[in-house]
This record gives sequence, structure tokens and C-alpha cells, in this order.
Amino acid sequence: MTNDDEPQELSFRPKLFAGASQKKTVPTPELYKQLKKLSKELNGLQQETVDTQSLDAVTKQLLAPALLKHSEQGVVAYVTCCIADVLRLYAPEAPYNDEEVRLVFNVFIDQLQLLSDSSNQFFALREYLLTSLATVRTPALIALLPGAEDIISRFFSVLFGVVAPGQSHNIYLQVLDILRQLIEERKSVPQDVVDVILLQFTKRRQQDNSAAHQLAGDLATGTSDILQRYIYQYFNDVIVNAAQQRSEQQRGEDNGAANSSLDDLRSAHYLILELNKAAPGTLLNVIPQLEEELSVEDVDIRVLSTGVLGEMFAEKGFMLAKRYESTWKTWKGRRADASSLVRIQWVEHAVSLYQHQPQLSRELGEHIVEKLKDVDERVRQAACHSLGLLELSTAVQNAIGHDVIEALGERCKDRKAVVRSEAIIALATLYSQVLGALEKGDATTRERWGGIPSKIFVLRYINDPDIDSKVESILTGAILNFAKIKDDRAKCVRLLLVFDSLTTKARNGFFSYMRRQQEVIRLTDVFLKLCEGQGDSDGGAEEGTEQQLRQLIIKISARFPEKVKMENALSQLASLRDAEVCKGLRATMDPKNDIKTVRKWQKTSLKRLSSLAPNLLDTTAPLWKCVGLTTINRVLVPFLIEHASATNVAATHGESQFHHAADTLLTYIADVFPEMLRLCSDELFVVSELRSRDVAATEERLALMVRFAKAIPKAVPSTEGLQNQLAEFVRTGNVRQAKYAAFLITQIPGAGELCVVLTGDVVDNLDNRHVERRAPSVAALARFAQYAPVAYATYADRVSQILAQSMLSNDQTEMDTEGDSEWQPREDLEDAELTRIYAVKVISNWLVGAERPTREAVQTVVGTLRRLVRNGGGRVGSRTAIDQHVLLVAASGMLKIAARPQLDRLLSSADVQSLAMVVQDPCYEVRSTFLQKKLIPLLVSRRIHSRFIPLLFLVEFEVEESVRKNVEHVVEQRLAQLRPTPGSPSAVEDSLCRFLHLLAHHPDWDDTQPVATLDLFARYLEFYISCVCVAQNVSLLFCYAGELKAYRNRAVPDGVNHNIGNDTFTTRLYVLSELAQYLLREKSMSANWPVNVYPGKLSLPEDLFEPLSDVDRSEIPRKPFLDPEFVANRAKSSGPSRQSAAAKRGRSKAKVAGVANGGNSAKRSKARHQSSKGKEPEMDSGNDDSDAMDQDEEDVVMSSGDEE
Repeated sequence: MTNDDEPQELSFRPKLFAGASQKKTVPTPELYKQLKKLSKELNGLQQETVDTQSLDAVTKQLLAPALLKHSEQGVVAYVTCCIADVLRLYAPEAPYNDEEVRLVFNVFIDQLQLLSDSSNQFFALREYLLTSLATVRTPALIALLPGAEDIISRFFSVLFGVVAPGQSHNIYLQVLDILRQLIEERKSVPQDVVDVILLQFTKRRQQDNSAAHQLAGDLATGTSDILQRYIYQYFNDVIVNAAQQRSEQQRGEDNGAANSSLDDLRSAHYLILELNKAAPGTLLNVIPQLEEELSVEDVDIRVLSTGVLGEMFAEKGFMLAKRYESTWKTWKGRRADASSLVRIQWVEHAVSLYQHQPQLSRELGEHIVEKLKDVDERVRQAACHSLGLLELSTAVQNAIGHDVIEALGERCKDRKAVVRSEAIIALATLYSQVLGALEKGDATTRERWGGIPSKIFVLRYINDPDIDSKVESILTGAILNFAKIKDDRAKCVRLLLVFDSLTTKARNGFFSYMRRQQEVIRLTDVFLKLCEGQGDSDGGAEEGTEQQLRQLIIKISARFPEKVKMENALSQLASLRDAEVCKGLRATMDPKNDIKTVRKWQKTSLKRLSSLAPNLLDTTAPLWKCVGLTTINRVLVPFLIEHASATNVAATHGESQFHHAADTLLTYIADVFPEMLRLCSDELFVVSELRSRDVAATEERLALMVRFAKAIPKAVPSTEGLQNQLAEFVRTGNVRQAKYAAFLITQIPGAGELCVVLTGDVVDNLDNRHVERRAPSVAALARFAQYAPVAYATYADRVSQILAQSMLSNDQTEMDTEGDSEWQPREDLEDAELTRIYAVKVISNWLVGAERPTREAVQTVVGTLRRLVRNGGGRVGSRTAIDQHVLLVAASGMLKIAARPQLDRLLSSADVQSLAMVVQDPCYEVRSTFLQKKLIPLLVSRRIHSRFIPLLFLVEFEVEESVRKNVEHVVEQRLAQLRPTPGSPSAVEDSLCRFLHLLAHHPDWDDTQPVATLDLFARYLEFYISCVCVAQNVSLLFCYAGELKAYRNRAVPDGVNHNIGNDTFTTRLYVLSELAQYLLREKSMSANWPVNVYPGKLSLPEDLFEPLSDVDRSEIPRKPFLDPEFVANRAKSSGPSRQSAAAKRGRSKAKVAGVANGGNSAKRSKARHQSSKGKEPEMDSGNDDSDAMDQDEEDVVMSSGDEE
């Protein structure tokens, strides 16, 4: 046996007590020396070689109360270290009985509790004790001790309190090891221990001691196989007991106790969530319990379990759903829960799975769409809000289906304002996150997300002030977000990127917001002038100013949400009369300021307002946003010109795809904010740009110049180089170059002499038979005729003779009569055909432009146009492609005449009837262009008489649904607001009698088939009623229709029917009168509207009707005119329900069989769609609450630059 193998004995015999009784220790200094020496020797002994008998005496002495309860902390610390070493040396057996073990571990716990003070001088001794316990696995002694639950629980409580953030990691690991031993060595875990562990997962404990929370998570993870059944039992007891209490308390209507039980349930479910994050293995038995909760009757419990499982699936995702397929399936089923609160909870967590578990969320797309359409607005709102919170990583973008985006877009039109608001914000927020990818040209991103702006801007059609303010805020914020872009070129590209993605309808909505801004700016400017003028006048003048101010405030406030609040705020703002605020507000809407300056003035003036009247800030903020020119601004115009002027220029910057978008934007800027173009005229009128070899580029730059000149008349620079270049285009250019250049020359100040010279040159070209191409000369001449009438007058007789002999004669060439009858774009026509088209323009433009035309000239022009319109653009019985263009130009010319008050009287009711047939022309391009680009803009802008309104209602049989929808919108949103005087019938209400007159003269009326004819014309009236009739005016319309029987048709020449007597037309009017009343009665019955006697006095248009004599007036009303068979048929079809069915059925291309007479008029009314281009019909460009955009029929058309 070597010395190393020999038993080691404790050589030191400490003298710790003053006597044999061990009741009193030696003096403290001596005691410290003895304990230190003893501790050092015990520490050096090894368990394998120690002679434990040598330790017996010391072992017993160390348990003396005089030591364990000594007043000096250091003494107790040394004693516990010595005992720990003794236990190490005796291991695995303990030298103490059970009671002594209890005593020892209580002292250990007392010492360990002091570990939280690392600055204590005896901290090292306590750390040594902790290390010894963890290393030797001493806690096993107490774990196996019967009835030691209280000590074990105390161990957990103390050690969880010992760990702290910033503490030594070694201590953390040793505490974790000790606690794990206490769990692993026990056959059962005390409930108090489970409570202590779960306590660490509470929100307060996490905030107070994050290290204890981390320790609990690591401990639960390491012992999950042991703890899971105890944790299950804990939650089962808490949840079941709380649920039972809620049931009992709810039956007893003890709401306070029921709420207390609900709080307990919430706390328990919160702990489940925290355990799922830290130690999911402990919840294996709890998850099925949560699944059961999904089906309980208590709604609050279903809400809790739905939310908890939703977060758990978001945390663990696919693996959890795969492991618990039944739970996953049951959870998905909660989307159809009877309670909206559960559905809200479900959709919020379902959407969050896009963010956290994209793979799992793919199963939920269809269900999320379902919730976006939920019957409860709160569910729809929650779905929209949750989608707006997503952060669009690549994985999230791929997970969100196109159907979800479409459904979210539909919610922007939700009937509830709160849902619409959330949907708009959500769409804009999502779009802002993909702008980077869109700017890089990512095709996938563009396909899925590029359509979002369109979904937002079509909301303008709702015409709701709350939505409008929201969209305006979104436009400048999330969509364009110019605040984060410093470079003006980049801002322009961003604007073009967004605009280029818009649909036709969305573009109209975008421009409508521009027009809304323009209108609010106009009103605000007047408001500021009145505010600044207050106090400068006395007496009645000041009272008048205040009255004007009140009326103006009402108008401005009507365009914003919370109208009453805005009125009060503007009244207070006016009373402030603060020059700085007024100056700042005016500067924000000054087109001369750039975006940076506008924002600066916005901030400055709002800051000033907040110091004067802070209560006005929130209410008036929408006004500052609305009038601030931060979307369309002058700094963007030069770059827009660059993009629009030529495709090759834009291509140098890699953005040629925005050419047409820039072109369209400039068109509307010229119309809405022409001052911005004036400020950029130097960049626009660059002669070198007109000398490009690229013909298309030259034409586009000329087109831009034309838009500028139309927006700001007589403002074209009068430089010699520009005049020479334009003159060259007039003499030698193509059609577009010649006509654009001619117009621009007429807008140069002081260029009258040049106009005379150029007019002579083009007339010479027309008179020269050796000139092969005459169309450019005639096109230029058409411009001079209207815009330089003095220069044209010199050659008027000569031009008339040339045109009458070679271009406008009744006898056309064989080429004309044998041409293709299908529509052809103007650019595809031959020179001779174009010449004929522009010849018609010459005569109509001259009449419009001339100041005092002679009676003979007027009769000649109007007669020519009238003949062309009535004959369909050519000779009677023939119809060619060129005739279609001539008809369109002639009809447009008549509208131009109607737009001049001094010339409007030249057009008779017969001419209106002829123009009505153009609305039903067999060629789609003719009728659509005439209706949507000529007639509607003129009506909306009030440039022509309301007698043309009835033409709109002839689109009932239009095959293109979009055309009908556009007419409905224009009538309901625009024309219905037009009234000659306040309180009088609106223009569309007043047009009923004119419409009935128009129908009475319609060529499709067949007196030989009365029932079929009534069926046919009832459709027209039903369309009128659907657009115009409401509860407030049904009595007025009924009275208008009945008033017809007090009049007869005025005997005037008919523009369509030449062989029908006046009495026949009068009879038709009476039939239509009764038919209109019958249909109005049907409508009022189906809608439960009362039809009362109209109290006002009505008069019918004198140009169409003449009053009956007293004898005839007394007889007519008693004679029925409506065919009884028609009435019986309508009754069999269930009356009002038939009207609904008629609205739902598809629109037929042909009318009732056997009614159409087979002639040209019948073909017109059938509205046969002959377009082979498949073009999308363009909507009315003025669908907003301000004036419509006037696109002169002879000038550049919207974005494409195509001409009429």
C-alpha cells in the first residue's frame, strides 16, 4: 500500500467551545482561526481516501446551536462550508439523522439566500457552499427525505431570488444544477415547487428579474418530461375551477366574481404562452386541453383559447400543427364561430402567421378572404388592420395570395367608414414596403402589388369627404413618400411609377383628387382674401363680407370630414386674423414654391397656429394637407417634360416606359395647374427639341407645347427661331406637325402678320393641283380659321370655293363609295380622306372663331354640318370608313357651335334629334367618342345647354357596360347638382319632358306594333328613372310627365322623321306621358315612396311644346293612351319585380324583335359594336365635384396624343 492509498485522517482537532457543554464558543477571533484552519483541512481531504471515523467528533460539534446560530455571519458561513465538506466526505451516506439533515439544509438555505449580495466579505464562502452542493449533488439527501416538501419549496423560492441579471454565469449554472437535482431526485414534485416555477413566467416577474425567468425556462426545458404532468394538472385545476366558478357566478349574476374568474383564466393562458416560448415540452398534455376549450359554451374562454393557440402556432408553426393535427383543424374551424369576438381573435392570429409561419399560412388564404367579407364589421376591420401590420419580407410576399389583396381592396369600398379607413391604410402600408422592388422593375412584385394604387384612387367615385381626406393623406405619405426622397428626378420617377400602374378609372380618380385640390385651393384663396379684408370696411359692407365668409366656410367644410367641427374651426381661424398663419397657408398652395418650401411653410404656419389656438390644429390639419402642393409640384414638371417629349430622351435614363404616363400627367397639369407650366416654359419651348430626326419625338414635343398654349393663351415665346421652325412645320410638315404648329403660331403675341402669310401659303398649296399632299395644309388652315379668324377672313371666299368644289361636294369619288365600312384609325387614312375630314373642321372652326359671320356664311356652314350628320357623314344610302370620321367631326362641330351662346340658337330641335342618333351610331368608336369625349365634358362644364342632356339616356342599349356606368355616374354625381336657381328642379329633372319629346321622334317608334314599341321604349324610361328618380323628386317627375297632356307637339321640321304628321307626334307624347307615369308609379311602389301632388308650377319648353286650347285640355286627360295589353303584360310580370329583373338581365345588342324598321336609324339604336381593336372605353375624365376637364375636340387627346 502506497502513501497515497493510506487512509487520511483529520489531524486538526479544533477547539471551538469554551467548555465541554458546547453551549459557549471560544472568543470570536479565536473561533475564526479555528474554523478557517478546519475548513482548509477538510477541503484538502478526498472522499475516496478519508477515514470518516476521524471526522466523527467534528461532525457532531459543527451542529452545535452555538455555531449554527452564532451572531457573526462569518462564523455561520465557515461552519456551513465545513458541514458541506463533511457531507462530501461522507457521501453518499449522511453522518446525520433526518432531523439533523433538515436542520443542516435550512442553514444552507439561509446562507444561500445571502448570495444576492456579492459585495459581502463572506460572499466567497457562500459561493463555495453553492459549488459544493451542486458538485457533490448534496441536494439528493433532502430530495429523498420523507416530508421535506417545505424545505424543497424553500430551496426553489430562495434560489430563484438569488439569481439576478449581471450575476456570474457560474452561479447561474450551479443554481440551475441544484434545482434540477431537486426535481430529478424526487419521486414527485411538490405543488408549491410548480407554483414557484410558474411564478417566474408572469409578466411582473419577467420585468423584475429576467434572470429568474430565464432560469425557470432552462429548468423547465431540462426537466420537461417530469414537469409536464404537474403543469398539466396545475392548468387543469386552474382552468376547470375558474370555468366552473364563472358558470355558477353567471347563473347567479355575480358579475364581479365572474370577472375575477376571468382574470384567473387570462393569467393561466398567459403562462401557457410563456411556457410555449421557453419550454414547449412541458405543454404536451396542455395543448389537447386548449383544443377542448375551443368548443366550450363560454365565449370568453373560446376567445382566450383561440388567441393562445394562434400565438402558439405562430411561435412553433408547422411542427406544432403537424404534431397536433386535430388541434390545428379545430382551431381553423373557429373562423366560423358564432361569436364575432372569437372570429376577431382568429383572424388577427391567422394573419400574423403570414409573418411568423409563411409555410403554414398558405392554408389560411381562403379563410382570411372569407373574414374580409365577414358579416360583422368588427371582424372585417380586424382583418384589414392585421394585414396592415405585416412586414413584407420576400417569404411573406410569396405567402400572401392575390385573392387576399383583391379582397382587401374591396374593403376599401366597405359600407362602414371604419373598415374602409383600415383597408386604405393597410393597402398603402403594404404598398410602401414594395416600392423598392417596383422601382427595380421586379415583374412578380408588380403583378401582385402594383395594382394597389388603383384600388385606392377609384375610391374617389364614392365621393365621401372622410375617404377623400384619408386618400390625400395616404398619397403624400405611404404611396409617394417624397419626404424620404431628396432628388427631384427620383421623386418624378416615383410619381410616374405609381401613375403608370393605374387603370383608366383609377387615373380618372387620381385626376379627380387633383381637381378637388384645385377647387379647395380656389375656395381657400377667396377665404384668405376675405379674412384679410375683414375690418377694412364699415357698416353694410362689413356685414356683406361676413356673410360671404360664412357661405365660403360652409363650402370648404363640406369637402372635409366632421363638417361642423371644420366650420367652427375655420370661423375661429378667420377671427384670429393672424397675418403669419394666412401667409403660411397661402404659401403652401402657391404653385411657384417647390416641395421643400411648401413643407417648410406648412410646418411654420401650423406651429404658429398651435401657439395661438392649439384646439384648431387637429381639425384644420386636413385643410393644410389638401391645399399643399406636394404631389404635383413645379419642380417635377421639367422631368415630366423630359419623359414625355421623346422616347429616346427618356431612354437615356432607363425610364422610357413612363413616356405616356408623363404625357398624360402634363395634360392634366396644363388644365388644372397651368401656372406650373408657365414657370417651366423655358424648358418646354426649346427649338432644338423640334429639330430632332425622330418625327414621333417632334410631334410629342409639339403636343406638349399645344397643351401649354391652351392652358395659358397667348403665352408662347415670340423668339425668332421658334417662329421660323413652326412656320416650316406649317409649310412642309405632316398633318400633326402642321396643325400643332399653326395653333402655336396663333398663340404667339404679335404674330398676326405671320398668320396672314402662312394662311396664304397653305391656301396656295390647296389651289395648286401639283401638290400631292393637301391634308397638312387643310389641317393647318382649320387652326387658322378658329384661332386667327382675321388672317383667315382674307382668304375665306377663296377657301370656301376650293372646299366646295373638291372636298365637300355631295358627289364623292368612287374611292369613297367603295371603301371599307369598318372603323379605321385616322393615322391609317389616305391623304385625300384626311383632307376631307379637315375640310369639315375648317368650316366649323371658322364659324366658331369668327366674331361677326355673315348670315349667308352661317347658313352655309350649319347647313353643311346638318347634312353630314343626317346622312351619316356621306351620301344617303352609303356608309364608308371615311364617312364615320366625317360624321364624328361634323357632329362635334355642331356641339362646338352649341357651346357658343351667340350661335346656339342656330341649332334647332331637329338638329338635337340628329345628334341623338350619333349617340346610337352603329360604329362603336363614333358613338363612344362623341358621347364620352365631346358631349359629356361639355355638359358637365356647363358649356352647352341642358337640352342636350336627354341624349345621355339613349345609351340604355349600349353593349359596353362601362359606357352605361359612366353615364350613370355623370348624371347622378355631376348633372343632378346643376340647378338654374336654388330650390328649382335640377337640369336632369327638367330634362324629362325633352327626353319624352326625343323618344316620340325616335325612328324606332312603330305605331303598327304598339305593345312591342312600349316594351322597347319602357327600357329607355327605366334607365332614366334609375339614374334620376329618388324619393324626394318622384312627385315632381310624375307631375312633369302628366303635364305633357296639357300641351301638343310644336310643329317644326323633324331631323329624322320626314313623313309623319304633327298629330302623330302629339299622340306619341301622350302615350309616353302615361308610360312614364306608369313606370314612376311602379318605382314608387317597389321602393315604398309616396307620390304626392307637386305643389309647384311647371312649364314646358316652348321650343318643343305649345299649350292646348281649353277645350282640348279638358278632353285629353280623360282619354287613355297606354295600350291595355302592355299594362296587362306588365301586371303578369309582377309589376315592380319586373323592373328589378330587367336591371339584372344582360343588355342585348338588339332591341325587341320586330320593332326595328331595318333602316339606318334602327342600326343606330341597336348600338352594334363594330370595333375590332378591343380598346377599353375611356371613362369621363371629370368624375369629381369640380369642373370637368375640357378636351377640345380638335386638339390633343389625353395621353396618347391621338387626334379626333
